[in-house]
Amino acid sequence: MLWDAFLKRVADAHNLFGEDERQAFLVRFTERNLPRSDIQVAQDLNISEVTLQRRLGKGVYTHLVTSCPQLNTDKKGKFKIVRDWLKKGYMICQCDGKGVIKATAFPHPSPIANHPYVERPPIESLCYQTLCEPGALIRIKAPRQMGKTELMARVLNLAQQQGYRKVYLNLCQPEESVVQDLDQFLRWLCTNVSRQLQKPLQLQEYWDGDLSSNDNCSAYFQDYLLEQIDSPLVLGLDTVDRLFPHLPIAQDFFGMLRAWHEDSKIIDNWQKLRLIVSHSTEAYIPLDINHSPFNVGLTVPLPEFTAEQVTELAQQHGQVLSKADASLLINRVGGHPGLIKQALVGLKTFRNTTLERLFNEAATDAGIYGNYLRKIWRELQDNPALIPALKKVVEASNGVELASKLAYQLESLGLVHLTGNKVRIRCDLYRDYFGSRLANWAED
Repeated sequence: MLWDAFLKRVADAHNLFGEDERQAFLVRFTERNLPRSDIQVAQDLNISEVTLQRRLGKGVYTHLVTSCPQLNTDKKGKFKIVRDWLKKGYMICQCDGKGVIKATAFPHPSPIANHPYVERPPIESLCYQTLCEPGALIRIKAPRQMGKTELMARVLNLAQQQGYRKVYLNLCQPEESVVQDLDQFLRWLCTNVSRQLQKPLQLQEYWDGDLSSNDNCSAYFQDYLLEQIDSPLVLGLDTVDRLFPHLPIAQDFFGMLRAWHEDSKIIDNWQKLRLIVSHSTEAYIPLDINHSPFNVGLTVPLPEFTAEQVTELAQQHGQVLSKADASLLINRVGGHPGLIKQALVGLKTFRNTTLERLFNEAATDAGIYGNYLRKIWRELQDNPALIPALKKVVEASNGVELASKLAYQLESLGLVHLTGNKVRIRCDLYRDYFGSRLANWAED
């Protein structure tokens, strides 16, 4: 669908039938005029800039506010809000392939309507756009509690809104014995995908003892699951790094995912499959470059929140943060979404306290992060090789160099930032808490 035809459909869906308001909308947001100023567009219409802005404000934006809640503001910048909203909607409409416009839900997706979610542009729009491509592969990479699962849920629910089938699997779910055996693991995969798609389980019909487990799993997907559906299937695999310690299984499984992605270029059924995988660290396991899903598709590293995003998250939690409190959060926990949410919960739980008081003992076992920090400390003790590496990072004022595997493991725990070959502590909270623990460790 062409952009101008799309605008007319949006106008119809939102009852923009008045001649003046309809003309203002269609002309102002035509593709040619998007980068131009109001005064330039007004001159083309032979009206004043004030008249154009009045028609947009009273006639257009008031009609669109039900579908674009961001317009419910007294601040300036509504043209940009609508422009970005339309661009996202146009992409979604192209993905749908049917040109169907629904005024009640279009085009602002709300996959988890009751859950706070702060967008980190352009990440979401890139994921939505990639999702439209046959055989798409999206890889979300970030440390723990950075929002990987929330983003995956966002994309999966958008896919469902567009008529795609969706399946979400967290690889932390299967028992350890399952992930240590490739055949059991792939049977677990096929079983759970079948159940979520509400398809009868037919493993016996497709599991051939003369073929490899990968071949059997691939046949089950290609000849049964994908054959049975007319719409694309988006398969979200969360925390795939659960498999990294199990090298033989990881090599075979990830090689199979790469083969599925490559087969989508020539086989119709595989074009229906769209993969989303998330993991906390780089795949430090040895994988042949031609058999790895970690060097193809769209890679999505999740950045920390900015001060503006911290403020938005607080508002979604029903709280108003001052600029000083937003800065304090950034300074103490570095814009880490999970730690910020925990601080907001602490403010709501202890209503008579302040953020500054919460942070006075935040880096102790009695603080709001006590359980979280003790859990990481136990994981460090279970992997003693990480302790001197972290001690080196904590004591350095600037970034230091570590062996790649140690750096990636510390990053997967969310403790450090990697910039090139340099490793530095993620935030002051970690420096204070683990600094005291590491000093005592050295004395033992």
